[in-house]
Amino acid sequence: MRKLAPYAVAVGYRVGVLPIPREVARATYAYLRAADRLLPGGITACAATGSLALGAYREGVSDIDLVAVVDDKWRGRRTLIPRLRLLHLSQFPRVAGRVVRGFGTSATCNTSFIWASDVGRPVSEIRPVASHVGEQFVAGRSFDVNPVMWSELVGGGIALRGPEVSRWGLFPEPDAVAEWTRKNLRSYWLPLADGLDVRRRPLTPGNVAWLVCGPARMHATITIGDIISKDEAGRRAREIFPQHTEIIDVALAARRGEKPPHAPPRKEWGARTSAVMREIFDDLGV
Repeated sequence: MRKLAPYAVAVGYRVGVLPIPREVARATYAYLRAADRLLPGGITACAATGSLALGAYREGVSDIDLVAVVDDKWRGRRTLIPRLRLLHLSQFPRVAGRVVRGFGTSATCNTSFIWASDVGRPVSEIRPVASHVGEQFVAGRSFDVNPVMWSELVGGGIALRGPEVSRWGLFPEPDAVAEWTRKNLRSYWLPLADGLDVRRRPLTPGNVAWLVCGPARMHATITIGDIISKDEAGRRAREIFPQHTEIIDVALAARRGEKPPHAPPRKEWGARTSAVMREIFDDLGV
């Protein structure tokens, strides 16, 4: 990640400065201010994970993945979920403004909420309060509360409020990472590859990037035990599966917001993407 000069931390953040891009600081500051209006004293800690934790955030492209800790005094309050929904919606005017300026939906905060009393539990035992990703909000569930994301948070999470992540006492269950990843490949990614075989519409560059780099990341997690960025995973896949270089280059160019130099005909993208995905599955025995 290209780090800008440390951005002075505003009210609502930890004291000091945070080495994060300005758009992230502005987005998360506005988000936490809205949280304080809607849930006074409710969000006691908050940390950034995802691309920020991996040092792979791309301004104007990446979204912002957060884990927010909710004070247990809010347990049992009927207004909690409606207030969290309003918090989710509070960022839409800002995101809409970015869309108009050509930044798409980047710098959108996607948040998993957990109770303060659950922070130190094994991640598989945590029942999330709620979560939102993009335009979707769900109560009682969060995909990101899992061993892989918790390992990512422990390894590089950036505390925006509350103590450093190293002091949260997280238990990511490292022995469960590989098996969780295999299950996710079978339940989510394999059906997507099957769908490509009957898809009629050509893929977009963004589709290719998602479908190639996602499984490529999981290949690294299972084979070398590392949780790496989508960009790094794509470059690694290019070396391991050189026969699929052209379609992997489409994925990497899309990640950079560029056009690939030597792209295959677009009508072939679906079949080629399916082929590299299945190569990854076969290599892992999925």
